Amino acid sequence: MTTIQKQDWHHSGSSCCSPMGTCCMSWWCPCFQYGKTRHRSKNNGNMSGYSACNTSCLAFFGLCCLGVSFILPMINRGDIRAKYHLTGNGCTDCLCACCCQPCDMTQQDKEITYREEQALMSQQPGKVAGMQYSQQQHQPQFHHG
Repeated sequence: MTTIQKQDWHHSGSSCCSPMGTCCMSWWCPCFQYGKTRHRSKNNGNMSGYSACNTSCLAFFGLCCLGVSFILPMINRGDIRAKYHLTGNGCTDCLCACCCQPCDMTQQDKEITYREEQALMSQQPGKVAGMQYSQQQHQPQFHHG
């Protein structure tokens, strides 16, 4: 049986102030940020067909009205962990989503973006080797007299 080694998250949950746009969306418009992150997660980073007010956004808003908005980011975090083979478990997913949801949602969005960029780069054709110079042979110089 082959086991895939888990990787650490590339982005820390405490580095949630960058990029500023994602940070602001996570703090002040979390339903839109969740909808964007969920769309990106389900579509391998592809944002075509994305609408700011999508079903994920509306579901988040509904749970927010009930005071349990942490549920969807917690589930999404688990999906991201499974998809990219990241460290953590259901308990850490719950803690991250409950303790600082904006930081968690920013981390999720940044992680998906990073992982999908890495996947695209790994699919690119091999890099062209740098130019190599062959050693020149010494040629005798002739003087015309």
